[in-house]
Amino acid sequence: MNKAHIFKRIFSLWSTILLGAAAILLVFAVVSSPETAFQSSLQALKLWWNIVFPALLPFLVLVEIINAYGWAQGIGVLMEPLMRKVFRLPGKGGSVLITGMIAGFPAGAQVSATMVEQGELDAKDAGKLAALSHFCNPMTILIVIGSGLLHQPAAGYFLLAIHWISGLLAAWTYSARRVTLTRKMSLQSEYATKHKKQNKNASLLLQAARAASEARTRDGRSFGKLLGESVSRSVHTLMMTGGFIMIFSVIVNAISSYVLPNVPSYATASLFEFHLGAQRISEGSFVSPTMQLAILSAVLAWSGVSAHLQTLSGMKTNSGLKWTVFAFKRLVHAAYAFGLTLVLWEPASSITSSVLPAFGYVPQDTLQNEHSFSLWSEFYKLFQWQIVTAIVLIGLFLTMSRFIGRLSR
Repeated sequence: MNKAHIFKRIFSLWSTILLGAAAILLVFAVVSSPETAFQSSLQALKLWWNIVFPALLPFLVLVEIINAYGWAQGIGVLMEPLMRKVFRLPGKGGSVLITGMIAGFPAGAQVSATMVEQGELDAKDAGKLAALSHFCNPMTILIVIGSGLLHQPAAGYFLLAIHWISGLLAAWTYSARRVTLTRKMSLQSEYATKHKKQNKNASLLLQAARAASEARTRDGRSFGKLLGESVSRSVHTLMMTGGFIMIFSVIVNAISSYVLPNVPSYATASLFEFHLGAQRISEGSFVSPTMQLAILSAVLAWSGVSAHLQTLSGMKTNSGLKWTVFAFKRLVHAAYAFGLTLVLWEPASSITSSVLPAFGYVPQDTLQNEHSFSLWSEFYKLFQWQIVTAIVLIGLFLTMSRFIGRLSR
């Protein structure tokens, strides 16, 4: 015990020294090249304001209101077999999963934190749900990657499908690890106790409606107060997201210029910030277009240290989810995305030539034009797309849940 304590203290000391030294070196890098640092920060700000902010804000506010009115709990009842059998998580986490797939990170983490505050989830399950719902924003993949960098919107849809499928496969993989007998008995007992308390003659939809009504009663906030708090929390989350994107944009440029000048720029950028990594991958030269697309797909699944910290910071609770565990889960997601892209890209591209992306060198002004593109002009259509996609996903997951529920009887 003493050795472990000493090791922990030494590790903490060296971590403090190294992080402090890194911060000082970053300051020197910024001072030595202020124009480069300013341009990096400005590009990140444009990306955040024109694409990330309008893509996330409406759905974050809507999800807050939906949770307060009990819809998340109702969906959780309907998705109980899917979440419990496949991902070994409470059924209430179904709404978190859908939110992450539609709104992207850190929306899933924010919803998980809200459900912890309302007593709907414990901190441990919330941490697992935050990792499960960590997906890139679909608008980023479709517009920034597909249209802005690859110049083919159809390629963006292919990447989005792979991103979702590989993320669900990764979640199933690390959720299907060996569970102790105690945990299995606990899950079975919890599920059995819950359904004994419910009316056996009641339909599944009626049970979901009752759960939603009970959740709304527990919340008790008026619509005005709820709307104000929802907007405030969502804007606070997005401000944090913007700060992460800007600071990591500066860090990536400093490391690429001073620390690792001989390492491919896309590798350094992809490690820390996936927007910059995707842009540099699209400019690079690779063995084949399929390999280039597979690496890009893996980078989207990894999402970068910046995105990891956004999700972990959004939890606001002691979830017990360590960054090393979270990073490992992202690596599993990246491995699935890389493999599926290699296997499926050729068949997909043979179906129609319209999905072939324009790989190779992309002029520097491409990224600037992409950053100048604003989703604010398409705000209403974007909101419609999010709602329609959410309804489709809910229907698909409910169908799977009913099928799994019948098999488990």
